[in-house]
Amino acid sequence: MKCIVVDDEFPARALLQDYISKFPDLELVGSFASPVSALSAIQTGGCDVLFLDIQMPDISGVDFLKSLTRKPLVVFTTAYQEYAIEGYQLDVLDYLLKPFSFERFVQTINKVNDRMLKEAAASASVVAGGDSGTDLDQFIAIKADHKVHRIRYENIVYIEGLREYVSFFCKNEKIITLESLRNLENTLPQNRFIRVHKSYIVNSQHVKSLYGNMLILEGVKEPIPIGKSYRDAVQAHLFEGQK
Repeated sequence: MKCIVVDDEFPARALLQDYISKFPDLELVGSFASPVSALSAIQTGGCDVLFLDIQMPDISGVDFLKSLTRKPLVVFTTAYQEYAIEGYQLDVLDYLLKPFSFERFVQTINKVNDRMLKEAAASASVVAGGDSGTDLDQFIAIKADHKVHRIRYENIVYIEGLREYVSFFCKNEKIITLESLRNLENTLPQNRFIRVHKSYIVNSQHVKSLYGNMLILEGVKEPIPIGKSYRDAVQAHLFEGQK
């Protein structure tokens, strides 16, 4: 995702640049001290996410946003909480109240990813003629490597959590994206996928056998551990009737 930062204060720009640099899927394409200097980069479509300060000398972030004909996803960054309501009326995605922590910034990026995935899914539905039938129910859309990937459920073998990221281990590829196992656990179809460990979700269709507290998966050399608190659920879901 291409990002632009607009803030008249250098320390605020430097902090956002540092936070953005920690995410491999985020690309900082511009950092500007005034909205006017950022206008060309925004209007030419070179921006997916705009981090915009509100209180600036030439024009406020609110007025600048109202003037845009082509709007990226916008995150307000400001020390003034009273602008929050107006920001949400302008369909601002999030509101970062200065000073904000890296953990709070991660929450914002999760919101950005969720919005972009929803838009990608909606676009896929339009391309498919608006069909909401079985084919569109057979894949998940995830954002990674500056692209939106459509991954069919049947091709996902297992998913591993890595702090703020997850790795999708598929039959022929591995894809890393900014997401949480908790969100995926609630999103993926429960008749296909099961949480077996604090760090793993597996596709039940690819489970070959149970060995002690380990699951053997098709095409995977290393077994997947089963967490103690998940064992009963795994036993009931995958090996019902076997003790």
